[in-house]
Amino acid sequence: MLGIKKSVAQLVFSLPEHWISTLVRKTNQPETNQLDPRCALACNIARFLPKMEQMSPEKARRHYRDQMQIFDEPEFPIPHIEDKLIPTPSASFIPIRVYNANPQKRNLPTILFFHGGGLTIGNLETHDNFCRKMSHYTKSIVIAVDYRLAPEHPYPAAHDDVWLAYQYVRNSAYLFGGSPNAIAVCGDSAGALLATSLCIRAKKDKVSVPIFQALLYPMLDTSKESETYELFGERYVLTRSLMRWFIQNYLPNKKDRLTSTNSPVLADPKELKGLPPAYIGIAGYDPLREEGETYAKNLQSAGVKVEERHFPSLVHGYIQLTGLIPKAQEAEQDLFQSLVRFFSARKI
Repeated sequence: MLGIKKSVAQLVFSLPEHWISTLVRKTNQPETNQLDPRCALACNIARFLPKMEQMSPEKARRHYRDQMQIFDEPEFPIPHIEDKLIPTPSASFIPIRVYNANPQKRNLPTILFFHGGGLTIGNLETHDNFCRKMSHYTKSIVIAVDYRLAPEHPYPAAHDDVWLAYQYVRNSAYLFGGSPNAIAVCGDSAGALLATSLCIRAKKDKVSVPIFQALLYPMLDTSKESETYELFGERYVLTRSLMRWFIQNYLPNKKDRLTSTNSPVLADPKELKGLPPAYIGIAGYDPLREEGETYAKNLQSAGVKVEERHFPSLVHGYIQLTGLIPKAQEAEQDLFQSLVRFFSARKI
């Protein structure tokens, strides 16, 4: 059934753009920025799908995985992929997946990747193709972390897991063919929260900070709903009610939402000073848009170099829409090119 749905979606989304425009409604858009017609079609389809916040977490995870497979590109081949387990002090293990498109080379830059999904859904499989492409196009090792999910594992489980993964990779980078002095972090949505929170913690704990942070349509304020929730919180894939479900699952104690760990936009400038350079990708039709914009300003005010990239015609989650939406492919390549420029400038 999933294969049939994917074939039908490919057929519909491959129609000429002016045909697709006639299939979607153009009225009542909250801004003058024009929503990409294929994104608008995806939004219209999403309105008829079951609401994940009304499902059990397990069912929501299966639903999310299946939907992402429909919109993804064909599997991108790279020569080396390896699943490993990181031991933890509690005698449990954190699964990771190592991607290396250039296994014959040594001292490669390493990108530690944290998937999105509101800290409730998502896993190694939902972002597998993205990691494959990132390793290939950036000529780096990508290590995806399968951190624990809420509500079974609320705060600080995910934060602790990515911190342990970072420590492990710093100490073992050479075993993967990487350099311990060239580790970047990357995340989309809630994964971006984990990525920049890791940077803040590394600085606070006086541990070597990552060399770069790439934050895609980031979730950076769990303490309140910004004005872009009002603009885009109902009809653009990621909804207000879904975000509330995610936050309640991971942060049931509202006091935890007020910390810079879970709401980096609230961080004191002193906490941000000295953080690594950042790439922040911001989707135009996204309830989290203002969080990304605010954080970019806060980082810049603290003296952090920021490449703030706006994609006004796209929606939240665009790196998982690349199979059917060309504009999403362009945004994805923009990130890869930024990473390549950074690594080249550092002569890694």
